[in-house]
Amino acid sequence: MKKLLLLLAITFIGVSCINEDLESLKLDLDNLSPYTEKVATIKEGQITRIYADDKLICETTVPTSYYLPKGAIEKIEYVPNNKAVTFSGWDTYQFTAAFEDTRNGDNDYNDFVCFITRDKVEIGSWPNWSTKITVYIQPIAYGAGTVLQFGMTLPDGRDTIFTNNIQRDLFPGRTGFINTENFDNIYQTADTIHIIKFTYIQPGRSSASYPFHPFIINQSGERLYVALNGKKNVVKDYLSLAGILGYPLGIATSGQFAYPLEKINIATCYPGFNNWVVGNSSELGTFSNNRRDSVFHRVDWALPAGIIKFNPQSLWPNTK
Repeated sequence: MKKLLLLLAITFIGVSCINEDLESLKLDLDNLSPYTEKVATIKEGQITRIYADDKLICETTVPTSYYLPKGAIEKIEYVPNNKAVTFSGWDTYQFTAAFEDTRNGDNDYNDFVCFITRDKVEIGSWPNWSTKITVYIQPIAYGAGTVLQFGMTLPDGRDTIFTNNIQRDLFPGRTGFINTENFDNIYQTADTIHIIKFTYIQPGRSSASYPFHPFIINQSGERLYVALNGKKNVVKDYLSLAGILGYPLGIATSGQFAYPLEKINIATCYPGFNNWVVGNSSELGTFSNNRRDSVFHRVDWALPAGIIKFNPQSLWPNTK
């Protein structure tokens, strides 16, 4: 009995120390978010259009939230509202999510990589508001040696599992590592066979951005989230965001991301990584030129030279 109590005490102290160590690292969740959330300003009889680096990311006639990529040049314009149909607001953003599948991994952030496009449409008028969110998920790479699941926690707190076997369902016909070892025989995924389209409709409207939270589930049943939404993250358990050494279990970058190749620690090719995760640097930065062969830099380019579908909406032309 005494031995059992001693073991329990040691276990408790060990877990407490792990939690304290993790908390002491203080990952800067707001800094890790690739976006700054803002609220669009409006003018009577005008449509507000907001651009990030000349790309339209928001169009609205009501004060609505939108995500501005960090480091992007913002431009706002107002044009006459000549729309014949009821229109309230629309915004979009894109990011790459890159996951580690264990709490004590190699930190190459290629165990599962996907490119996500999110569209939000607010329609109707009081009291019949509704919000429609469409998410497009393009699988890019798979560097895990085990079966992983993939899902999202929706804005209302519900979980949706898109697949209980990422490799089988999102990379059909392939085994082993995919797009993580070299640039030979690149697996292409920019089509409706591979890209997941998911639509979520929520009654009502508010100024909230309706954040969602991507995650993977590993073979141990652990749910590992990408650090995407800053302090607004739905994750209450710090261990769902950080590994044993304090690295985030999943990172998000605005647009494309040249992730490390197999078994290459991200800090060796991105010298600013450690400063970024704790908030000492405002951005991840670029990879070192002398480590170009250590990252999958093909994702720097859009189709046809690259592999990312930056306008997945075009694959479903008859739907909105």
